[in-house]
Amino acid sequence: MNDLEQLSVLDPARGREPTAGEWTRANAVVDRIIDGRALATTTPTRRPARRWVIGLAAAAAAAVVGAVAVPSLLPGTADRAFAAWTPVPGSLTGEQVMPQARQCAESGVGGASGPVSPSDVVLAEQRGLATLLIQKRGAGLVECMIVEDKSFAAMALTEGAPPVPAKDTVKVETSSSVGDGDDQYSNVVGLAGPSVTGIDLLLADGREIKTSVAGGLWAAWWPGPEGGEADTIKVVVHNSTGTATYRIGEL
Repeated sequence: MNDLEQLSVLDPARGREPTAGEWTRANAVVDRIIDGRALATTTPTRRPARRWVIGLAAAAAAAVVGAVAVPSLLPGTADRAFAAWTPVPGSLTGEQVMPQARQCAESGVGGASGPVSPSDVVLAEQRGLATLLIQKRGAGLVECMIVEDKSFAAMALTEGAPPVPAKDTVKVETSSSVGDGDDQYSNVVGLAGPSVTGIDLLLADGREIKTSVAGGLWAAWWPGPEGGEADTIKVVVHNSTGTATYRIGEL
């Protein structure tokens, strides 16, 4: 116990409590485990996920959430997705995004059935062959990773409408990395307040990633292990007052 207490002061997210969204997702996963339902639409050979930007107080929730929070790609598919990845995303809207939206809806995640329409899609960013999609299902939101024409993972983000951050501010809702070595990749999903016009990520290796911002949300995914190093990622927020830079652990 003394060792744990001494180590806790080095935790970059010391004192952080899980968000309401994280507790909702964790409780939903526990319910599915107890009921014997499937955790995700990924294959059973998924690699272990690592949660990041968490403190010791959030470890219990993250241990559960991390099992389904990050999409994992099949070998070969990951190579193609990584090779085609771009730091600046494309945006899919209207009928353009309907093939991916239908794939996401067919996963069954979110507890809602029925058709999906373009108005259900809150955010859809495309980087090469992969589309990170956030859409409404029932009263809440679900996140899916679609590579080429196949759905590789789906998870519930919220059971209801997400809160709106204060003007010009952003918040990290879920951030994670999965895989090992050259097959590792990371993603982040957060909330953006009114007047936020753009968000960029600065990685430790010098890469600059433009995130997608839409419907009060922001998101991005990228190849690499940087997800395990919370304090090496900087978040550059562009808003009505100018530009502000934060360590991702601060959000």
